[in-house]
Amino acid sequence: MKNTMIALLCMCLASVTSVSAQSPVAYADGTYKFSYYAPMADEVTLQGMGALHKCKMLRQSDGVWTYTTPTLPSDMYAYNFLIDEEVAQLDPGNQQVVRDIDNYYNVFFVQGYPANYYMESNVPHGRITKVWYPSALNGMQQRRMSVYLPAEYDSNPDKRYPVLYLLHGSGGDENSWLDMGRLAQIMDNMLAEGKCQPMIVVMPNGNVELDAAPGESPYMQAKPKANNVSSMTGRIETAFPREVMTYVEQHYRTINDKEHRAIAGLSLGGLHTLFITANNPELFDYVGLFSAQTTNALNDKKIRGFKGITKGLRDLASQIPVVGEKWENKLGEKFDRYSEITVYDSIDQKLSAQFATPPSLYYIAVGKDDYVKKLVDMHRERLDAAGYKYYYNESDGGHTWNNWRKYLLDLLPRLFVGKI
Repeated sequence: MKNTMIALLCMCLASVTSVSAQSPVAYADGTYKFSYYAPMADEVTLQGMGALHKCKMLRQSDGVWTYTTPTLPSDMYAYNFLIDEEVAQLDPGNQQVVRDIDNYYNVFFVQGYPANYYMESNVPHGRITKVWYPSALNGMQQRRMSVYLPAEYDSNPDKRYPVLYLLHGSGGDENSWLDMGRLAQIMDNMLAEGKCQPMIVVMPNGNVELDAAPGESPYMQAKPKANNVSSMTGRIETAFPREVMTYVEQHYRTINDKEHRAIAGLSLGGLHTLFITANNPELFDYVGLFSAQTTNALNDKKIRGFKGITKGLRDLASQIPVVGEKWENKLGEKFDRYSEITVYDSIDQKLSAQFATPPSLYYIAVGKDDYVKKLVDMHRERLDAAGYKYYYNESDGGHTWNNWRKYLLDLLPRLFVGKI
């Protein structure tokens, strides 16, 4: 409790003391200096991703804590300050803030490649729409998605466009690729340079438990969780074609054939991508798996077991003419939870159907230190054994946005240009 009060006091002091000071300060040698005013703190840690992971700051005599980085390569860096290992605080000297799941970070950019693509530039800007679409998923009536429309979309009312469906990871939502992924800036900058085809990009909410990003829903106020197990039971994959795609193709000027549809996802979104495309081989000609969770840890035997559970629940419910509301809800909840689990079974047969008319691009990317690399390697071995062609991009680093943004930069120029 004491440490919490100290942290809150530090936050207040920082807000009135340092708000006018720019942070971090960049030096000519490519290093960056961070400062945070916390005179009552016993310890302050700069925490972020990559080179900014858990950097201990030094206390100066005036109560300001400082840390100077080594020379940083070009990238987007996200960070905040951890006070006495308890409370994370934003930098009052930096007004650029993004959210990742339930954490907020300041960001800054080191110019060059790839960060120049992540920054706002003096180029034509596309338009982001946030829309609700009808959905019966998890007992809801509607869900939310973000849609990027290229800058030329409104000035070319007769032109139709290919579509990239871009899926987030566990704990994410329809804003993830806009906040941490910098999708809008990447698309604007690449289109301005002629590096990719004009396209619509659709970013749905793939979290079964939430209908929209935190604070965006008038119906639900639940906090997102990093481990979203309920989104690994086949329900997202089953609902995707009939709900997400149906809405998009009815409300936007899309080209509605396989050759003009692409889908890519990171981590959990990679799982969804893999099985949406394997179960619907006629839909997508371009497939992207970024650090993909290639299995939901269920083999065919376990899936058959779950099928038995749902059949048993269905039989039980049919034999009880009148059930109390509590038990009816419990049975319905359990049946709904596992009713679509067969999405994951018989993957070899499904891949065989998918690659009978192979996609123009089956793109796989993962970091050398990524904890899902073993799963990705197993999936590649499955593809190799069957002779299926794919493009493989192995990078440095791990399971991070730093990699996923780069994979998107690599993928976009390859879309809608024919066989690769």
